[in-house]
Amino acid sequence: MKHFLTILFLAGILVACKKETKTTIPEDIASLSQLQEKYKQQLVAAADGWIIDYQPASGQGKVAIWVKFNADGTANILSDYNGYTTEQANVRYRIGGVNAPELIFETYSAWHAIAENMGGAFEFVLAFNSDGSASLKRINENTKQILKKASAADKADLVGRANTVVLLENFTKNASGYFKNLILGGISAFWELNPQARTIKLTWLDGNGNPVSEQFVYTNIANGIALNKAWKPASFTVERIKFGQASANELQVTEAGTAGAGKIAVDHVPAFPYRGTADYFIQQNGTVRFYAYTLATTADYYSSALETEFLKIKALTGAETFNAQLYNRNGTAPNLNNSLQFRYIMPTGTTAHDGTASGWMVYYYNLQKMDESHVIITPTGATNTVAIPFLPAVTQFLSYIFPPEGVTIVPFGRAGALQRIRIVSRKDSKYYMTVTVSTPAGVFVD
Repeated sequence: MKHFLTILFLAGILVACKKETKTTIPEDIASLSQLQEKYKQQLVAAADGWIIDYQPASGQGKVAIWVKFNADGTANILSDYNGYTTEQANVRYRIGGVNAPELIFETYSAWHAIAENMGGAFEFVLAFNSDGSASLKRINENTKQILKKASAADKADLVGRANTVVLLENFTKNASGYFKNLILGGISAFWELNPQARTIKLTWLDGNGNPVSEQFVYTNIANGIALNKAWKPASFTVERIKFGQASANELQVTEAGTAGAGKIAVDHVPAFPYRGTADYFIQQNGTVRFYAYTLATTADYYSSALETEFLKIKALTGAETFNAQLYNRNGTAPNLNNSLQFRYIMPTGTTAHDGTASGWMVYYYNLQKMDESHVIITPTGATNTVAIPFLPAVTQFLSYIFPPEGVTIVPFGRAGALQRIRIVSRKDSKYYMTVTVSTPAGVFVD
């Protein structure tokens, strides 16, 4: 009896699954394969291609994508996504699927890059609507996004949006300073743009002199960006920001709602301090030491300028593993110290000059708080035994990241449950390093 009930139970599951995946084929279509071929012909028939404002995930900005489907199974694609702002040809696609027609992009393209960086997809359940548009739905999801027949004007508009991406990308890449400050007629703010997520964070001072931050999702438009909600600092209202000409250190703002025109200016220091980051870094009155670290992928932790200098030290030591660690207020009171320590592991069968196969090269420094986020880090020249031969090279490295002018301690989001910060040179902010903070744990300065 048990076996009989089990068989009935499993049969019920199979029936239920079959109902969930049942495909409705129109009466005039004999099979799924014929429906797939019909859908392909409909896609190919659009002489000016198709266009979609694609939102990969809730809370993110939309990416404009134009697709021209060709009869040979290739497509031409243009988007306003970073790195994919010129038309890409010979992108393989097919209409597949087992239970319903699915549009699948096979060649790596903007669709795949968006999937990797914004949580999008490159395979969709495809259906056509009564108005001639098509619906794209991610596999096993219900949210539909609309693919519309494009006109020549639609493509021209997308080219304008793509040009905005290139403008912002080049301005960021060519800027000689780390900090971008939005300066308008009656208000100034930090400008922190994340083109991968299509977000912008603005931080400004309120009427009482306190910093206020707000994050917006944005969409590219020709010569500018449109915010998903109005920015309302003081008595101003800004919904769109339009751009003009750009130089290495300035991007002209031709229009920003009632706040008027202005510019985005580049500087080596922020317009005003980040609140509490210096105390967080120094931990003068903290109950635990400040301990932060980098890992092996140097490009993730060092600016390109500083990475070059760091790799010189690594090559000099001959270490296979060579990661930086920062310790502030380390030790037992009253004998507390601050140091940069390089964790080294030598290649198998080799040792450092002192005979050790692994360990820490320690370089000590003093700390002085100048304002809420400005810290002067002064190397003392003291080291441990294994570090002595490399002191001249490390001193040169420290002159870039710990100059006499000091550093700015910048909040830089989180790595899981851990805080990340950037230490940015105030002399030349193309030199900065990013560290993940282990202690104090659970204390954030976002």
